[in-house]
Amino acid sequence: MGDSAISLKGNVSEIPGLGSYLTDDALAAVKLFDGYDQSLLRFAYISCMLFMLIGIPGNIITIVALSKCRKVRNATAMFIINLACSDLLFCCFILPLAASTFYNKSWAHGKTLCFMFPYARYGLVAVSLFTVLAITINRYVMISHPRLYPKLYTTKNICIMLVALWLFPIAALLPTCFGLWGEFSLDPITGSCTIVPDDNDNSPKKFLFIIAFLLPSVAIICCYARILWIVRKTAKKQKNNAMKMKSLSMSTTTIATRIVDMDRRPSRNTVPTFPMSCFFQTGAELSSSTESPTPSETERQSTVPEIKGRSLGDENKNFRRSFIATMRWTTAPKPRLPTKKDKKLLTMIVAIMVSFCVCHLPITLMKTTVFETTTHSVANVFGYVLIYFTTCVNPVIYVVMSNEYRQAYKSLFKCKR
Repeated sequence: MGDSAISLKGNVSEIPGLGSYLTDDALAAVKLFDGYDQSLLRFAYISCMLFMLIGIPGNIITIVALSKCRKVRNATAMFIINLACSDLLFCCFILPLAASTFYNKSWAHGKTLCFMFPYARYGLVAVSLFTVLAITINRYVMISHPRLYPKLYTTKNICIMLVALWLFPIAALLPTCFGLWGEFSLDPITGSCTIVPDDNDNSPKKFLFIIAFLLPSVAIICCYARILWIVRKTAKKQKNNAMKMKSLSMSTTTIATRIVDMDRRPSRNTVPTFPMSCFFQTGAELSSSTESPTPSETERQSTVPEIKGRSLGDENKNFRRSFIATMRWTTAPKPRLPTKKDKKLLTMIVAIMVSFCVCHLPITLMKTTVFETTTHSVANVFGYVLIYFTTCVNPVIYVVMSNEYRQAYKSLFKCKR
């Protein structure tokens, strides 16, 4: 049965459902990976075991460390903990069954686990991808809409988001669970229990690929492109403001020098020759150029010192008051740029997303395009190995790319006196 399914292109609908296997022994008798090189299957088996040894303790440490460390206790950390929970379940449930299948070249775990295996695998992969999307949106809102961020990411809303991240993939697979749109069964082509077409030759794989992989990936790319555009625009605007403030400081230095000179003059009856109109015109031009609110003409006139009938000491005081008032008018709020911490966190999230796409795209394309009926042994095995690799790579990314998360890991193992 396995040979005919692999050799006959277009006969995917002939793959029997789980109901056609009367016993678990009949399901275990189906030969998988026929014609595959034994060294290739041994490599896949060893890889699964290695990923389990790294992924299970790595994700457990990530969950405990980020939960206990108050310094990183924020919305992003909550989503990363959720991602670690998904990877941990994948390591504990999917990897042992996959390793056993590569080793035995058959499914020896019964019909019930053959039904639960694809449900859990597709669901956990979707949870991971939607969690990465949630992290990206969190960063986007923080940089693009900082006023909206504290209103949107409250404790209650974060809990609702986390629940939705798990409920949506579970609900999306319910039609397949009840056999209404495809079904779960053993596929000899890919050598695994997965989604196969139902009796009407319908399969939700392409729909799941678009909804759970393509659209989130496009949304993530758009968010990062928008973040990059905002950062570049804000940096350019801040540079222009810095140049304007530099020119302002040069003009105010001249003003301060003239004020000091007038303080040192011995005569009290002479009228200062400083052109006051230039002082206030400079302040008005800088205020308009930096888009800060300018004072009304009445306010300006109230601050202009009256020259006639006053001594030079009073005039100097008025000059200082005018100087301080103009500096207040010309001070514009600085645009928000991502901090060094934000940039490191963005880089870490991009690394997570790139690793996720690189690892999931090959096997996803094989199962949703023309390659789903004919598979190459090397491409098939490496596609599975790449998927399983994502379960243990994220903790490594956290340690390598985030100083705060490294400190959280260190604090977990420190002995408190």
